[in-house]
Amino acid sequence: MSERNLGELLIEEGIRQLKAQGMDGFSARAVAEACHVSCAAPFKHFNGKKEFLRSIAGRLDEELSETMEEICESCGDDHKTAHLMMNDAYIQFLCKYAFLIDPSFWQAFEQPQAGIRSWRSFHMLEEQFAAYCKEHQLDYHVWKRYFYNFQTLAYGSAFVVNNGLLLEGEEPMKRVREIACRIYRDLETMQDAEYKADET
Repeated sequence: MSERNLGELLIEEGIRQLKAQGMDGFSARAVAEACHVSCAAPFKHFNGKKEFLRSIAGRLDEELSETMEEICESCGDDHKTAHLMMNDAYIQFLCKYAFLIDPSFWQAFEQPQAGIRSWRSFHMLEEQFAAYCKEHQLDYHVWKRYFYNFQTLAYGSAFVVNNGLLLEGEEPMKRVREIACRIYRDLETMQDAEYKADET
């Protein structure tokens, strides 16, 4: 097996283990056993646990970035639709890989709080909302406040889904989109009010 193929295999198995066990149950030994290599192989190949987990994070960023790029291409200059679709994809990703909202995952390779916000895929999401705000001449303070609302929605929704807290019969992504659209309606109402004030 080539070094590259071994690295790919270890990353894929590491992701599977983290999805199934979370950080509390994550074991490099279990990863190695599943890949039929020595128990030291994951850390030896990646020069330690930190770099192994950093490589896993990098792979996931690549996966999400591909989705974000497809959305950008399909939406063109419609920044609002692109942002809404990206927001949906982002939340679904956090639900699929629940360990990404566990601070211990990021702390394990010394990337606290920033976490996923340092990812290229996250910046693509951020850029679409920033482009919408620029298009509508909204200042930075408004942009920051409303983007925080979307982040609260994303992490709150992922927490509810991942912990089985949905009400019976609830359709999480349908409700997420409803709330996201409500945030935009609130933003657009504020825009209209400011525009009318400027006219008088």
